[in-house]
Amino acid sequence: MAIHFEKAEFDARRAAAVRALGARGLAGILLFKQESMYYLTGYDTFGFCFF
Repeated sequence: MAIHFEKAEFDARRAAAVRALGARGLAGILLFKQESMYYLTGYDTFGFCFF
């Protein structure tokens, strides 16, 4: 799967999410909105609405 931004940007987004989760005492996150998944991972698909 190709991401739509540079690896450095991906690493920065991931690190920010991990810091935010840690600050709240959380160990994981569930993402349901396509925009959130795209922002954090770069994953872009229409598969979420076609079962």
